[in-house]
Amino acid sequence: MDAVADNRIDRSYSRSPELMKNIVPTLCAVLAFGPFSRGEIAFENPLLDSGFVYSEGNILKNIDRAAATKQARVEQAFSNATGEGLREALIPHFANLWLGKDLVETNEILLNVLTTQDTKLQEKYRFNDPWCLATNQLLYHMYYAFGSKGTVAPGRVNPETEKALLEFLWNKLKYKNDIHLARKSTWWMIGSENHDLVAKVSSLISSQIFMNEPEYKNRVYLDAGTGGGHAYWFHHMYGKERIEGPEGRAKDKDGKRYTAADHYTEWLDYFDEYFTERAKKGFFLEVASPGYMAVSVSYLMDVFDLCEDRGLSQKAEKFLDVVWADWAQDQLNGVRGGSKTRVSDARRWEDAMYQFARFYFGGEGNSGTHFFAQLLSGYELKPIVWDIALDREGLGEFAYQSRKPGEEENVWPRPLGAERTMLCDTESRLLRYSWVTPDYILGCQMDHPAAVHSHLSLQKRWEGITFKGEGGPRVFPSGGIKETKGAIKDEVPFFRCVQDENVMLVQQSRGWTLVDPDWFPTKSRANQECGIYFGDQLDRIVEKGGWIFVEHGDAFLAARVVMGEYAEGWTILKDQASSSVASGLVEDSYEWSPERKMINLKDNFAGMVFEASRRVHHETLEAFMADVLDNPLTLDKTVVPGFHVLRYRGCAEDAKEITFNLANNEIPFVGGERIDYAPDMVLDSPYLKSKYESGVVQISKGGRELILDFNE
Repeated sequence: MDAVADNRIDRSYSRSPELMKNIVPTLCAVLAFGPFSRGEIAFENPLLDSGFVYSEGNILKNIDRAAATKQARVEQAFSNATGEGLREALIPHFANLWLGKDLVETNEILLNVLTTQDTKLQEKYRFNDPWCLATNQLLYHMYYAFGSKGTVAPGRVNPETEKALLEFLWNKLKYKNDIHLARKSTWWMIGSENHDLVAKVSSLISSQIFMNEPEYKNRVYLDAGTGGGHAYWFHHMYGKERIEGPEGRAKDKDGKRYTAADHYTEWLDYFDEYFTERAKKGFFLEVASPGYMAVSVSYLMDVFDLCEDRGLSQKAEKFLDVVWADWAQDQLNGVRGGSKTRVSDARRWEDAMYQFARFYFGGEGNSGTHFFAQLLSGYELKPIVWDIALDREGLGEFAYQSRKPGEEENVWPRPLGAERTMLCDTESRLLRYSWVTPDYILGCQMDHPAAVHSHLSLQKRWEGITFKGEGGPRVFPSGGIKETKGAIKDEVPFFRCVQDENVMLVQQSRGWTLVDPDWFPTKSRANQECGIYFGDQLDRIVEKGGWIFVEHGDAFLAARVVMGEYAEGWTILKDQASSSVASGLVEDSYEWSPERKMINLKDNFAGMVFEASRRVHHETLEAFMADVLDNPLTLDKTVVPGFHVLRYRGCAEDAKEITFNLANNEIPFVGGERIDYAPDMVLDSPYLKSKYESGVVQISKGGRELILDFNE
């Protein structure tokens, strides 16, 4: 290891130096064991403790422990850094810089890859991918942590390497950092929500860098004004003759010459509005996405940590507080419940928010792409977020509603320059609903039938139940299974849903409105094979009377595929429908997959009923089964045989009848009232409240309260 003069303890962008007096003794004791290897030290993470006993003292003890071990956990994470996986090749070099290890060799490697024309080497580091999600973030953190002005260990990136880094970063962003994009709506998202944030946060941070660098502060940006998405183009992505695709068709160039300082000022205004708008109208479009939250949250964290404008940094901190309060109430043992967008069958260990949370709550850190930024960050969870996250019994059972963005403006023709851009600046009618309990979370997203979806607002949408327990066992509607593959299909159908408390009704949507950017294809998601996934982690499954009953821990679930007369078709000249106004129910409505992990629906447009309960309401699974089997379940006929309206009322004495039209996209009824997809509250639970467009968020629990005003 190279000799270094700096002290290893003070290596974060921490804004709480007073905590160091608690950290030093613990860290010194830990470091006495020598270099870390994975698994040598197990740090305590109360999120994983299913027997955690809530008390004020326990909360404070765990907050103190997490603070005292933070630097040791950072040290361990960087000591175990690897370069395996997509976009990870730079990580070991970043870790060496943090550790002060092999600095001469590391600088030689970095200089080589930053200046090479070798296509294969560029590809290894994703340097020839103009829209790589990781490169910008790693490079500007290298500059701020280890460059000549570094705040962690200045000078570990030597002058020659730093010069190459700056030139590389300038060339990478000179097209994307277009001042005209900073003047567009913050709801206009280029490519995807996470790609949009990568480009725009990188523009803010790099502008700040270049306006303070003598060789760059007077350089003039290109500012083509053609629209967003330069080189967002998936043809011949790598190679020396890489095709970057056509420019957008906008003509916003104003003939003025703009420097980095001009860009920085515009991006400050942009992100000030960004945080205010999200606080007023909701977040994110990629709702709770297990993978993409690593990107979006880490880049927003960078605004807090790296932006020199104190006002914007403080607003970023407030927004992160809301993001984590939103997460804290909607999770069990770190497993996020409720509806998610852009998700596959991800388990907790793959979920980005869990990996962030694990570190915040005192567990091990992750030095991989995006997660490394958390190790350097000064952001800490507020005590009230700890309180909400860990007091699961104390929270009780409650509904959490939140409005989500994603509806398109539906303006035709779309403005020139938006060929690769979603235009979501509208009063969205997408309503996320979670029924949260100490033993399970049942949730979905309810979309207005006339909602105009963007190309991502409905992509791989997940809804279902997540049980408390190892890995977060879950049951959810999904794509059908192919016999030859024995796995869930990647193309997830788009489901329409309605939910009231512990009862959720679901059906594959028969149709919806979707607007894609001009240069994006519209992919068909209609009439997919459908099923319900159960997996193999559940304690007990019983089938009775057309229902499938589940017991897991202290939670129960009843699932039913509701299929009626003539689901397979009807011919007016040959068939005579039954005389009743209600259809008989077909019990043989599904079949198990070969591995018995999921069922396949015999009618792809059959209704699905999910009702959940807890042992505090039903002592045994048998008691729950008897209660459910006695519930009113009716299929009313519509004009054409084979099409029905589903009516169901759950077990509770005050349960409301839910009416769900399976024949078309009629707005459902709950207790005789139509669903309101645009309620007055953008965030609404007993612990998190905000009126739509107010910009004021209230987080409260017990005697704690945090008021966040984004209008300031």
